[in-house]
Amino acid sequence: MVSTRVDLVLVHGLFSSAKVWKAFEALIADDPELAGWVSVHTFQYDSPLVRLRPDRRVAETDDIADQLGTFLSDGLPHAERIVLVTHSQGGLVVQRFLARKLWHGEGRELSRIKHFTMFACPNTGSGFFLTVRKYLPLWRNPQERQLRPFDRAVTEAQRTVLSSVVHARAHSDQECPIPVLAYGGTADDVVPPVVARGVFPKGGVVTADHFSIVQPADRDAAAYQAVRRALLKVAEEARREQEEQEKQAAAGPGQAEAAAPGSAPRPTGEPGRTPAPGAGEALGAGEAPETGPQDVPHPRPGAAVPAAPALPDFVAFPPPPFGQLADGQLKGRDRLALVAHLLSEEARQQVHVVAGLGGSGKSRIALEAADRARRAGYRVWWVSVPELNQRMRMLARDLGAPSITVERAWLVGTAMDLVWTLLDACPDPWLLIFDNADDPERLGPPDGPVSLGTGWLRTPKSAGGTVLVTSRVRSRNAWGAAAGIHQVLPLDEDDGASMLLERTGGLGGTNEDARRLSRQLGGLPLALRQAADVIKAVHESRIRVDSDIRDFDTFRRVVEPDACAASGQEGPQLGELLGREIVEKVCGIGMDLLTQHDLPQAATLLKVFACLSTAPIPYRHLLSGPALAESPLFPGAAGSLSPALKGLEELGLVDPYEHEDVPDPALAGLLTLHPVVHGVLREDRDVRERPADYYGLALRMVLAATHARNPDHPANWPLWAALSPHALEVARTCLLGDLKLNDRTVRTDALELARLTARYLIAAGLLSPAHALVVPLIERCASYGFDRDDREILGLRHEQGRIHLDREQLGRAEEVLTLVVAARTAILGEDHADTLASRHKLARAINEQAGREGEAEVLLRSIVEAENQVRGPEHYDTLVVRHTLARTMLSLGAHREAEAEAREILAISRRDHWPPATPETLRVRETLTHALLAQDRAVEAEEVIGGALGDASQAQDSNLVMRLRYTYVLVLLGIRGRTPVAVNTLRALVHDLDRAVTSDHPLSVQARALLDRLREMPT
Repeated sequence: MVSTRVDLVLVHGLFSSAKVWKAFEALIADDPELAGWVSVHTFQYDSPLVRLRPDRRVAETDDIADQLGTFLSDGLPHAERIVLVTHSQGGLVVQRFLARKLWHGEGRELSRIKHFTMFACPNTGSGFFLTVRKYLPLWRNPQERQLRPFDRAVTEAQRTVLSSVVHARAHSDQECPIPVLAYGGTADDVVPPVVARGVFPKGGVVTADHFSIVQPADRDAAAYQAVRRALLKVAEEARREQEEQEKQAAAGPGQAEAAAPGSAPRPTGEPGRTPAPGAGEALGAGEAPETGPQDVPHPRPGAAVPAAPALPDFVAFPPPPFGQLADGQLKGRDRLALVAHLLSEEARQQVHVVAGLGGSGKSRIALEAADRARRAGYRVWWVSVPELNQRMRMLARDLGAPSITVERAWLVGTAMDLVWTLLDACPDPWLLIFDNADDPERLGPPDGPVSLGTGWLRTPKSAGGTVLVTSRVRSRNAWGAAAGIHQVLPLDEDDGASMLLERTGGLGGTNEDARRLSRQLGGLPLALRQAADVIKAVHESRIRVDSDIRDFDTFRRVVEPDACAASGQEGPQLGELLGREIVEKVCGIGMDLLTQHDLPQAATLLKVFACLSTAPIPYRHLLSGPALAESPLFPGAAGSLSPALKGLEELGLVDPYEHEDVPDPALAGLLTLHPVVHGVLREDRDVRERPADYYGLALRMVLAATHARNPDHPANWPLWAALSPHALEVARTCLLGDLKLNDRTVRTDALELARLTARYLIAAGLLSPAHALVVPLIERCASYGFDRDDREILGLRHEQGRIHLDREQLGRAEEVLTLVVAARTAILGEDHADTLASRHKLARAINEQAGREGEAEVLLRSIVEAENQVRGPEHYDTLVVRHTLARTMLSLGAHREAEAEAREILAISRRDHWPPATPETLRVRETLTHALLAQDRAVEAEEVIGGALGDASQAQDSNLVMRLRYTYVLVLLGIRGRTPVAVNTLRALVHDLDRAVTSDHPLSVQARALLDRLREMPT
C-alpha cells in the first residue's frame, strides 16, 4: 500500500538556524488541506560567523551535505515521499548532497525525494561570497585563487543536478528525476533574482526580500503557495500510484501475459535492423499514458560503478563577458538612454541593431544591457558570431530541448526552427545578443538573406523576448524593415575626457588636455582606452621608453601628424576609414613602446593572433607546442612569452581572462582582440608581405595543439570546440582569401587542418558548418593550385561523402564515395588506410539501402581482410568495420555469425580497456542483443542490454539511450511473463519520445506502432 504522507524537510541558510522556518511551520499546521498528512522537519547545522574561510568552503559544504544525508537516512528511515525546501546557502548544500550521491553511484537512494524548491539561493560560487559580504560588510574580500575551488564546486554540482536530476528520464545509479524550482525575491539585494534563478529552467520571482521570502505573512504569500503546490502535487502522485496498484491487484496475476515468446510482436522493419540514429525537428506535443520510469533495467549484477561521473551531455550556457564591466562605467548620455530603451516594455518582441563604427563601443552598450537585464531577472544569452553554431546548439539545450531533439535538428537542418520554437515558448523575460555580426548573412537562412526573418535572426513572438545585434552594418536593407536600427555615435569630448581621466587615475594631465586628446582621437572608446593604458603604463614606469609620451598632451602630439584630419571634425561625422586610421595609429604607438621595452616578440605575437578568428583564443594550448620555436618570426625563441603577453595586456592590446567553468587549465586561459585591432593588424605591412610566415605559423600552432587529439572522440571535443573557429578562419583565408601565398606547404597544411576540422564538425553533429567548409574548398580547388583528384582534395571529398551519409542522403553519399574510392585506389592503392576508410563508408551507404545487404557484405569482408593486414585485427578502425559487417550479417539472417563477431569485438574492447560507456561499445552490445533475440535467447539478451543501459553515461534523452531502451522492450517481449513490464516500459519510452521528437521520427514511429499492436492483443 502506498502512503500519501509527505515529509517536508526545511534547510536553513548562511549564518541562520531552524528558527527561520517558524512562519512556514505555523502556516502548514493551520492549513486544513495539509495539516493531516504533511510532517515538517527542520534540518539544523552549524553556520557560525567566525569560521568562514574561503579555502575551507568546499569541505565545509560537503560536510554539511553528508550531515543532511545522515539526517534523511537515520532520522527519516520510513519516509516514502520527501520534499526539500531550502533558503540561501541551504540550496547549495542540497545540490552538493544530490551530486555527491550521484557521483558515488547512489542515485537510487534519492528516489524518496519527490520535489526540491530553493528560495534565494546564491547559485554561483562568487554569488555566495557576495552574499557573505552583504551579511558582513567588514569581511575582507578573499583572494581570487581561494574563491576558484568553491566556484568550481558549485558549478560541477549544478552540472550534475541539471543533467542527472532536472533533465533525468529514469531512476538509476547515475541519475534520479526530481522537479527542481528556484525562486528569487524582487527586493532581494543580498541574492539578486537572476543569481537565485541561476541556470535552473523552472521557478520564478516573488515579491519579497532575502529574509521575508521564507517568512510568509499568510497563506496567500507567493512563497507559501509555491511550497503548498509542491506538497499537493506529490500527494496527488502518491494517490495515483496507489490507485494503479489497487487496479493491478484486482486484475489478478498473469492477466496480460497472453503472448508467448514465440508470438511476441517483432519490431516493424526487417530483423536485426535497428532504428536509424536521429531525432525529430521540434518538440512533440502528444500525450501518453502516465507511466513511471521504474522499469528501466538496473545495471547487471556485479557491474562496477564508475570511479567518477562521465562528462554530462548538458553544459550550462556560458555567461556574457561581464568581467569587462570592470573597465569602467558606460559613458555618454545617449548610450545610457539607449540601454534604458532596449530594456523597456516597448522594446520587447523586436530586433534591435546597435550599429556604428568599429571601436565605437557597440559591444560595451550590449554588455551594459546584458548586465542590467540579468539583474532584472531576465535570462540572457550572449552569442559571439564566430561561435554561432556551437552557441545556438548550447542555447537549445539551455532552453530544455532533449539531447535527441537537438541531435536530430542539427542533423536534418531544422536547428533554426527548433531554437526559435523554444525561445517563443520561453515564459521568462529574455535577452538574446548576437555580438559582432559584421556579416549579416551569417544570421540568415541557408537559402536567403537575413532580412527574410527565417534564419537565426527573427522577430520574437514571446511577449518577454528581445533580440539585440551589434554590427558595423547600419543599412536597413540588410536587416529588414522589422529591425530597429540604433546608430552609435562617437563620444563627445567631455565624455571622452572623463573616460581618459578615470582610466589613468588622473595621471595624464588636466581636463582640458583630456578634452583635446579625446577630440584628436575622434571620441572612439577603443582608441581612448588604449591611449589611457599607454599613458598609465608609462607614468607608472612599467614601460621604459625613449619616446616623448608622458601624458595626454604628449600623446596627442605623437598622434597628430597622421591623424590631423580628425581634428576639427565633430564625432558624429567621423568616418569608418578615419576611425580605423586613428585606431591603427594608437595600436602602432603601443607596439612601438613594446619594442623599445625589449619586448619585440609581443608585437609579432599580436600579429600572429590577428591571423586567427575574432573568437576567444585558447592561447595556452597554442603557445605550448614547438611551432613558435621553429618559425622564422621568433628566431632563438626559447624563453617564456609571459612578459610579452603581460605587455600586450597592460597596453590594452589584448583582453585575457579565465573561464572558470573549464576543467582543463590550459583551455581555461583565453584572450580576445577587438575586431578593429584584429582588422588593422591583418593589414600590417609585414603581415601582407610575409603571409606564409604569419598565417603559416597560425596554422601550425592549431595543428600542433590538436595533434593526437582525434576529432572523432568526444573526450577531445572541448578542445576542438575552442579551436574550430580559428581553424576555419585561418584555413579559409589561406586557401580562398586574397593573400599572395606562394608557399604550397602552407596551403597543404591548411587543407589538412580543414579536413580535421570537418571531421570534428561531423562527429559533433554540426553538419551544416561542415558542409559550408568543405564544398567551397572542393569546388574552388583550382584557384589555389590543386586538382579534384589530388590526395589532399580527396580527403575533403571523403568528408563530403560522410556528410551525405549522416544526413541519410544515401544515393548521393554512394555517388560521391564511389568516385573517391576510385581516385584513392588509383593514387594510393586499394589497401591504403585512406582508401580503406572510404571503402568502409561506401559499404555503409550501400548497406543502409534496403535489399542491398548482400552487396555490402562482399565489400565489408574484403575491407576487414585488408584492415587486418594494414592496421591489425584489434585496431579501433578495424573493429568499427567488423561491427558494420556484424550488423549486415544480422540483416541477412546470419544470426550466429553476427553474435560471434559482436562477442569477439567486445572481448577485444575489454582487453584494450575501452570505457564501457564508449558509444561504439554500446552499439556493439545492442547488435549482440538483436543477434541473441533472433535466436530466441531472450534471457541472455536481457543481461546484455541491461548491462548496456546500466553502463551508458549518455543523457537518458539521447538518441543512443532511447534506442537501447527500445531494444530492451523487444527483449522483455521475448520472455514469458514479462509482457506487462514491457508494456509499461514501452509506454514510458513513447511518452518521452512524444515530449522530445516529432511524430514522424523513425524511432517514434516504430515504438508507437509496437505499442498499438500490443494494445490490440487479447488479454
